[in-house]
Amino acid sequence: MNALRSRWSSFWFGAEGPTDLACCRIVFFGLLAIFYAPLQLGAWGDVSPVFWRPVSFFKVFHLQAPSPTALTMMALGWKVALVASACGAATRVSTLMAFVGGLYLLGLPHNFGKVHHFDAPVVIILGIMALARCGDAYSVDRWLGRRRGRPSVGPSPEYRWPVRAVWLTLALVFGSAGVAKLRHGGLAWITSDNMAVLLLQHAYHVANRDPLTDWGVRLSQIPWACRAIALATVLVELGYPLSLVSARARRFFPAAMVCTLLGIRLLMGPTFTQFLICNVFWIPWDRVVRRFERN
Repeated sequence: MNALRSRWSSFWFGAEGPTDLACCRIVFFGLLAIFYAPLQLGAWGDVSPVFWRPVSFFKVFHLQAPSPTALTMMALGWKVALVASACGAATRVSTLMAFVGGLYLLGLPHNFGKVHHFDAPVVIILGIMALARCGDAYSVDRWLGRRRGRPSVGPSPEYRWPVRAVWLTLALVFGSAGVAKLRHGGLAWITSDNMAVLLLQHAYHVANRDPLTDWGVRLSQIPWACRAIALATVLVELGYPLSLVSARARRFFPAAMVCTLLGIRLLMGPTFTQFLICNVFWIPWDRVVRRFERN
């Protein structure tokens, strides 16, 4: 029991340098800033109130959609906060603004009758980063600190738990997707013509994007290939949480999930760009930096 407790404590709170968390901050917020730069939210302010069906904290606090101008200004401020977070400028403030802004702005479209699942992990991870000391390295804050004579930071549990919390979030997201498939569809989700029907269905403009290729239609005519795709999808989703406890699984399942998401884009159309961005937390950035410095 003591050994288990020790491993649990080490997993979450083992001392670690700031490099990995700092690189995660740069890449995560940087890619979000690029991805959401074209996002226009002002139009939601023009939607008739008759369509307003508030959910979550919008319902609890009786919130309404503001005017298009207000939404546009809020979105601009949020995008600036994303850039500032990536740069590590006033990191505590900018990451908090990124979280609060993301919580409201990304949550707003969910209140018009359709609840999406593309960006839920993003908001959770924004909250984790708002609580983390992710600006202690490779940041404007650190550069200013050095100029003011502040000492360098050493290994600390503060740099490990945020990354582990993101791992746990993603494991719950993808693992529950696999469980849901078997819970509601059973083995028939794999052994029936379900995947063939899905591949054909998504060729007829039913998702937020159309497939990049016609391979899905072609594969739908090959029963064994459809069942193999379905089986691989479920195995990757169910196996994803193993990445929390196994270094070998960590090398395979996050990469396999990235390939799965890219395959969905190619064959069926739906974009999971936000999910792809979230997976950058699995990359051992400290090792990447050390290898780069040696070269």
